[in-house]
Amino acid sequence: MKKIILAVFCMIFAAQVWAGEPFMDKALSSWKGYPLEAVIKSWGYPDSQQNIAGKNIYIWEEKTVSHDSTYERSYVKQDKKGRTYVDSYTSGGGITEYYCRKILEVDSENVISGYQYKGNACPGAYYFVGKKLVNPDNDEWKQKKLEKQMKKAAK
Repeated sequence: MKKIILAVFCMIFAAQVWAGEPFMDKALSSWKGYPLEAVIKSWGYPDSQQNIAGKNIYIWEEKTVSHDSTYERSYVKQDKKGRTYVDSYTSGGGITEYYCRKILEVDSENVISGYQYKGNACPGAYYFVGKKLVNPDNDEWKQKKLEKQMKKAAK
């Protein structure tokens, strides 16, 4: 069962990659032309706001720290002369930081006019972790699903 779930996840992820436009671009571009208040209603308040080169910038940031486990292994060995010794090694350990920074540019009317994203943990699959990033009023995937349903109903 685990192999089937993993295979399905890999196929969906590969479809996202092969589809051309990355998920984050689709998700963030779905907010262009919508008011900042709509984004705040969906994502919550931004973590920071800046004015750069006369443009209002709003930033949402998610950070996670992972503590990698340490693996230790020891072997008792004997060499050709009959001497016994212990051979051991340690691997793993350390800390990995993951983050995703979503940056929205807002015009003078408080309407989303541009976006950027940075990070090593920005979602790559709509159906698993990124669904809430997409504008619910401008969701390309929902629109395609509705079109298919309407075609089936018309038959």
